[in-house]
Amino acid sequence: MNCNQVVLTGRIAEMDALRYTPAGLPLMAFRIGHVSEQIEAGFKRKVECEIPAIAMGDPAQVVAGWKAGDSIKAAGFLARKSQHSQQLVLHLNRIELIERG
Repeated sequence: MNCNQVVLTGRIAEMDALRYTPAGLPLMAFRIGHVSEQIEAGFKRKVECEIPAIAMGDPAQVVAGWKAGDSIKAAGFLARKSQHSQQLVLHLNRIELIERG
């Protein structure tokens, strides 16, 4: 098994400053707030969550120009925050601005 894909729409809840990895890659860390209605076991369920996300390389530079409240569509994969953490972070491969907040 090696399927690990996530597509999520939401609003940028908070953003860190653009920084660079030791290898010189731009990195942008932020949080995506998501609210939707989903069907679970045949019943409607309101879903609210806030997901930590990072963008590296060119996507990081694009995201650095956005702000909290902007509506986005993000796609990527889940990975642990670090070797010593079980917290998951969404690593973005694709991100697009849907609407300015």
